[in-house]
Amino acid sequence: MHFTRLNIERVRNLETVAMQNLQPFTILYGNNGSGKTSVLEAIHLLATGRSFRTHIPKHYIQYKTDNAIVFAQSLEEKLGIQKLISGEQIIKLNGDNVATQGQLAKKIPLQHIDPLSTDIIDHGAKPRRQLLDWLMFHVEPNFYPIWQLYSRALKQRNILLKGQKNIPLAVLEPWNNLVAEYGEILNSQRYAVVEQWQVFFQQAIQQLLPEVEIQLEYQAGYSLSIGLLQNLINHHVKDSEKRYTEYGPHRADLKLKTAQGDADIVLSRGQKKLLIIALKLSQIAMLHASNMETVVLLDDLTAELDYQAQRRLITRLNELSCQVFLTTLDHKSVEKHLYALSISYQLFNVNNGCVQLMKNTNQVE
Repeated sequence: MHFTRLNIERVRNLETVAMQNLQPFTILYGNNGSGKTSVLEAIHLLATGRSFRTHIPKHYIQYKTDNAIVFAQSLEEKLGIQKLISGEQIIKLNGDNVATQGQLAKKIPLQHIDPLSTDIIDHGAKPRRQLLDWLMFHVEPNFYPIWQLYSRALKQRNILLKGQKNIPLAVLEPWNNLVAEYGEILNSQRYAVVEQWQVFFQQAIQQLLPEVEIQLEYQAGYSLSIGLLQNLINHHVKDSEKRYTEYGPHRADLKLKTAQGDADIVLSRGQKKLLIIALKLSQIAMLHASNMETVVLLDDLTAELDYQAQRRLITRLNELSCQVFLTTLDHKSVEKHLYALSISYQLFNVNNGCVQLMKNTNQVE
């Protein structure tokens, strides 16, 4: 879905924000610390239920208040979330309370692109696994329920491992069976989606990093030759000593391989940034092929990407029918791209938490 309206209340230093008649691109400019990224953070809260900056609500809920509200409207839907300082939340879809954040997440496929960060490549398997599972959530309908069943079984197995030293294998057997059953399904789902993703990824690499050959390589987190159940049985003693489950889809990884070795070792910092953008653009392209529209948060576009990289990224986001909210210190440079590409946009100045509309264009008409 694409937003036509966005309202934000009591998120960090932002005054009451009311943005209407939103265009495909929204530019937020202003000095550092003015609140530009807080607007992106608020949209992220609505779509995912969490901030990309902190896990602690009191850090993003405005000082001396006890809640924050983000509301958005499209042509067909109204969505809202209220985050309480206690950690609780109230979620509404078309005026009705909904029980889980997943219902909003399905409505708003959201990608956050931060050109300053190389975490996905440099910070271990977890961020890459999360990137893959974001795609799984949106393209594989059975992924989320299976993932929940696997996570519950894994949690019970780990509780038993932590609670009793040298636990007998027979005590773990029921949970071994469930972890293995759901884990094998998860692995099959992930493998199939990575195979589809690879095609879109190669297209994105050709556009952004044509000088480097890179492949996605999915690693299951356990030995496929003997299966997950046998892995759990074989490593029973080691798991008992460590008191957690070492093997399974929760330890899976998505390796990024070049002809010279792993991308985290071989690529320059600039190439890593373009690789991360290629990963996310390829996911957006895969959703676009299934008629799903993505909202993209693009933080500090002009800080790290050169002019040509900016143009290629904006061009591709426009081709994929994304709704883009971007922050920048150099709005004139961004406007040149959008004008040259005949893309409609709104320009907002953010100053000490006040978000003011400066320009509204509709270049399609």
